[in-house]
Amino acid sequence: MSSQAQSSTPSPGLMGKIGSDLWKFFTSIRLAIVLIALIALVGLIGTFFPQADKTRSVDYIEQYGLETYRLIQTFQLDTIFSSTYFLFILSVFFVNMGACTIKRLKASFRYSKLKQTVMPPQAFERMAVSETVENISAENNLLDTARSTLRKKHYHVQEVKGQLLAEKFRWERFGIDVFHIGIMVLLVGGMMTFVLGDRYFQVAHEGEEFVAPGGDFSVRVDKFWSENYAETERVMDWHTTLTVLEEGQEIKTETVQVNVPMYHKGIHFFQSSFGQDWEEAAEVKVRIESADGTNLGEYQAALNENVPLGDTGLRLNVFAFLPDWALTENQVAYSRSQKLNNPGAFLRIYDEDDQLVHQNWAFSQPNMQLLQDTVSPERPFRLYLIGMNAPEFTGIQVNYDPGYNVAIAGFVLMMAGILVHLYFTHKQIWVFVDTAEQKLYVGGKARHHSKGFETEFEQLVKQFKPAETS
Repeated sequence: MSSQAQSSTPSPGLMGKIGSDLWKFFTSIRLAIVLIALIALVGLIGTFFPQADKTRSVDYIEQYGLETYRLIQTFQLDTIFSSTYFLFILSVFFVNMGACTIKRLKASFRYSKLKQTVMPPQAFERMAVSETVENISAENNLLDTARSTLRKKHYHVQEVKGQLLAEKFRWERFGIDVFHIGIMVLLVGGMMTFVLGDRYFQVAHEGEEFVAPGGDFSVRVDKFWSENYAETERVMDWHTTLTVLEEGQEIKTETVQVNVPMYHKGIHFFQSSFGQDWEEAAEVKVRIESADGTNLGEYQAALNENVPLGDTGLRLNVFAFLPDWALTENQVAYSRSQKLNNPGAFLRIYDEDDQLVHQNWAFSQPNMQLLQDTVSPERPFRLYLIGMNAPEFTGIQVNYDPGYNVAIAGFVLMMAGILVHLYFTHKQIWVFVDTAEQKLYVGGKARHHSKGFETEFEQLVKQFKPAETS
């Protein structure tokens, strides 16, 4: 019994090996390269497929067709930046970056605690840059001159056993660590937005109000218009004037454009599209005939509006309108586009007891109306679509980004880290005067940017030298 229990319990050595292997895996540069490549690939795919927060379903169907649109939804290509697999890739990359940062930070802290030590004169020649000045005089006080010169160049200088030990910018090694931390903070901000944020496409008409995410304030659409290129019909830009309302009070009014959003309480409002709102606010004109061909009149009604049919006791209801009517393989009606290529209205007629008497599609194109008459010859009414209109709408992209400020902080850290790495380097200089041999030994090294350090080193040595030897 005891031997079986012991064999079923993992030994500390095994657990340690598993932990070591996981650590090596997550600190692997290869893993980072693979993850960055995957992120870039997903981002590239996302540029080919308009994202759902900026596009209505009908626009997808118009561009790709219904079946392809269903595949796009299945593989989350229309919401790729908040898809399960993209968030998984970001999460693994975050762990990878965190493990690499911890590993590097340990080395950086060890490096920061290393003390500059006295070196024998012979070791100076093995440094990145060095110079020996001969025939010096003890009366020149070269150490004092070197100390003063180095301090003017912001070096921290100390004298140990007759040598000057000077250094500056030891902290610059942490620049890359700060850059890595900035990437992690940026990833956190991005994931906060993907998981907790809210992005949607708001269709609005002039004078309407809609509530912003969170419900703290509402936005009123004052007016909107399009701007064309000179002497053409090509649209150059769309403009919408929005007013922010809090408890009925106007807070601010701004005009948004495609790349000029309005920002309020962490929410961005972008101009996204422009057009006629056929599917949500269409108004149709219908001619109704009885089965024997008697004309019951022409009636005008908006979507979901009930209109009485004279003194017959009946009422007409416009249930749906599709500007580009088509059928799927499963015989479900949908609109292929927002253009009036094949308009159709689904109409219902109720009696005075609210009982459904008749329902059918009405079309404006004669061939479609003829098809309906052929398919459904036995019906109490014949419905003809003879006119239609729809108000213009402005499409506002509403983005609530709770991770926006976090992402900005991450970007600032990244820039700070890379600037430190580019413009600073840890430099060390040793100065020793051998009065017995009448020699001045100077050596130095820099962690990187060696060319720039060589120039600085040469200028410093010139200032160290006595006037007669320089």
